[in-house]
Amino acid sequence: MSKILVAGIGNKYYGDDSFGPRVIEALIARNLPEDVEARDVGLCGSTLAPDLGDYELVIFVDAVMKGGKPGTIYRTEIKADQVKELRPEDVVQSFTFSIHETGLEQLLSFAKKIGTLPPTTIVFGCEIHEITLGETLSRAVEAAVRSTVELIFTELQRYRERK
Repeated sequence: MSKILVAGIGNKYYGDDSFGPRVIEALIARNLPEDVEARDVGLCGSTLAPDLGDYELVIFVDAVMKGGKPGTIYRTEIKADQVKELRPEDVVQSFTFSIHETGLEQLLSFAKKIGTLPPTTIVFGCEIHEITLGETLSRAVEAAVRSTVELIFTELQRYRERK
């Protein structure tokens, strides 16, 4: 049986930035299939890269700022061959000592470099309204949490049907 990871990225104490962890909380409250692990990875940075090799599919959930309407959910599917592998000279430039500055692109590139990138990665991003100190989400992002949970269950069903 293949393993699937749903990883929520974000800071639970920065308002709408906590979108990813909030989706994970909502997923855990539901009955997930036994081959699906839902994990709040916080601001994991590149430290998550070695773990990705344990999964056939990884779904990341994160807050994004693309300039759209708050609460808009974006879905991106990334195949392993689409990820650019970091060259040795890029490693120092791409990674910093702050976990806040390592983006998802760098994480995936690093995972590819060390041989742990899964065949498929899906990203659900939610357009945020604002990031403020505190644990309260804006209304639009709160509504997007519920919608994203349903989208993830639909994604899991589609993935099983394709196998």
